[in-house]
Amino acid sequence: MQDHAKGNELKTTRSISAVFLTALNESLQSISEPVLYGDERGFQGALLHELNARLGHNVLPDDPVIQQEYQKRFRHHGIKIRPDIIVHIPFERGGMEDRDEGNFVAIELKRRATPKAARHAFASLSQMKRILKYPLTVFINVDTEETRAALCPRSIAEQTVCFAVRLNEGKPVVKAERSTRARKKTVAGDKRGSDR
Repeated sequence: MQDHAKGNELKTTRSISAVFLTALNESLQSISEPVLYGDERGFQGALLHELNARLGHNVLPDDPVIQQEYQKRFRHHGIKIRPDIIVHIPFERGGMEDRDEGNFVAIELKRRATPKAARHAFASLSQMKRILKYPLTVFINVDTEETRAALCPRSIAEQTVCFAVRLNEGKPVVKAERSTRARKKTVAGDKRGSDR
């Protein structure tokens, strides 16, 4: 019976991920104001607006909230980072026993991320997955064609989608990639499958 419940949970998570990624892609394609591509916060605000328009009430199960820069507090969450955008059911609504329940998507957004900045963003997404169990993590690189997917660590490679979005002759061009780095099973003492 427990395997059946896990199977249904996995199917639901995949369904939510597919709906969300479609809405995210459409949202990115709709941001065409050039000034927003020069300002990470401005782009983030426009993206939040577009996502809310597409995912409004009752599109995803349990009507989660889309929030920007939600402060995670160590005392409550076990981490102290501020993801750019999260999709979750607020713990304060009740109905959950732990803060790692009701979490759907964690997003890190950077403008023209250097490899160092991308690695830092991926480290934050890794923490969100490990501690708060976010099943979908997303990295968005604005005003470039570099997704930085090759830098995504193995620990989140299977659940992370990396986007690059830029304007070309006034029209948004969106590129989505997943990392080709699969998480490898390790033998005790073998470091080759570690997070590199």
